[in-house]
Amino acid sequence: MKPLATLLPDLCRQYAADGQWTEQVAAALWKEIVGEHLARRTRPVEISRSRLVVLVPSSSWKRQLRALRGEIVSRLNQALGTEISRVAFRIDSTVEQEPRTPPSAPPAKRSTPVALPLQGIADEELRSRIQAAAAACLDRRK
Repeated sequence: MKPLATLLPDLCRQYAADGQWTEQVAAALWKEIVGEHLARRTRPVEISRSRLVVLVPSSSWKRQLRALRGEIVSRLNQALGTEISRVAFRIDSTVEQEPRTPPSAPPAKRSTPVALPLQGIADEELRSRIQAAAAACLDRRK
């Protein structure tokens, strides 16, 4: 039995008249075509007359991705068996930006209480992390 990915180029050629179907397949495979990093910040939205339109979050992303046009076209055509020859980038600020890494929770409280003169540190999270690091250090020495 053939994997589904090997059948997609034939299916795309068979249903080439239905551009919407090809667009949906391209969107479904976008992460595999461009990689997770780019897929989180770009979105293919339209295939028309051998041109793929991709939404990007900013002009800087647009500039950077222009350099990758050839590679994107090559991978897209290989994955879908299509004849895409151009990629156009449109700016859309609603496209997901670089996800911010949420701050990790401060380490669990240690058994050794630490009294340090940390009142001068205004950032509460930094103050608690320094205190937790000192406690962890003291706990390891036991």
